[in-house]
Amino acid sequence: MGNGETIELGDGRTLGFDDVGDPAGVPVLFVHGTPDSRRARHPDDGIPARLGVRLVAVDRPGSGLSSAHPSGTVGSFADDVIALADHLGIAAWRTFGWSAGSVYALAAAARHPDRVVRVAVAAGLVPFDAYTTPNILDDADGGRWMTAELGEELGAKGFAEAAAPMLVPYPCDHALAIEHVLESADPLRRTELEAVDGAADAMANGLVDSVSGGLDGVTRDLELQVEPPDVDWDDVSCPVDLVYGERDATAPPSFGRWWATRLRWAELDVVEGAGHLVALTHWEQILRRLASPGR
Repeated sequence: MGNGETIELGDGRTLGFDDVGDPAGVPVLFVHGTPDSRRARHPDDGIPARLGVRLVAVDRPGSGLSSAHPSGTVGSFADDVIALADHLGIAAWRTFGWSAGSVYALAAAARHPDRVVRVAVAAGLVPFDAYTTPNILDDADGGRWMTAELGEELGAKGFAEAAAPMLVPYPCDHALAIEHVLESADPLRRTELEAVDGAADAMANGLVDSVSGGLDGVTRDLELQVEPPDVDWDDVSCPVDLVYGERDATAPPSFGRWWATRLRWAELDVVEGAGHLVALTHWEQILRRLASPGR
């Protein structure tokens, strides 16, 4: 894994990232979930190198090496990653969003269609208004139901303040994070963690990073899961690979079907037997398709 680099954005904030894999390869931007960081990815950076991928894993605001952005939005993050592309000399991204990061990966394509040529969504969450879709939560776990119900009852700020302390122990060190990752995992998630060497450590690293500067980043992330995104999904004009685990209760296949009806060039793949860690267990397959020639 990379040791982390930073750039200073136009408003003085810091944006943290790892730049790994093949330096001359196809540029792929990886956007983590919540509560996570750039380090919550597949632990073998030899995979993108072997596939001819330059993998840039970015810390969203308030996580890892990135400054908090209390007024930040989904759209402002999309602008941040274009500034990062400019800094790295990258003409166009292929973005890869996992779980809560998927909305941000798609936002970059919506806000900057000339700078994103393909998107991969792995176990992606849906915007808050999608929860009113009939039956979309039928196979979802308690966390999704809590988001839908408390978000409606308390609003974005109230929901985030209530939910943030439940998601991540704070303050948090690696030992506490490992304990949290394993104790909160159901049998399927434990099986997926065991299937990828180093996965539990990677997820623990992401958890520690998510609150390394306090709870502000996680709290704002949760607010943005309830607030309407400041992008139009109709503006996504590139191909989108939707990859969902058949047995995922955090982001069930119904979420993928919702996105498939909203995005013009989306193709849904429901992976038999897979759960929410499909991004890790199918990392190589997702990257290979994302980096394939052409749009």
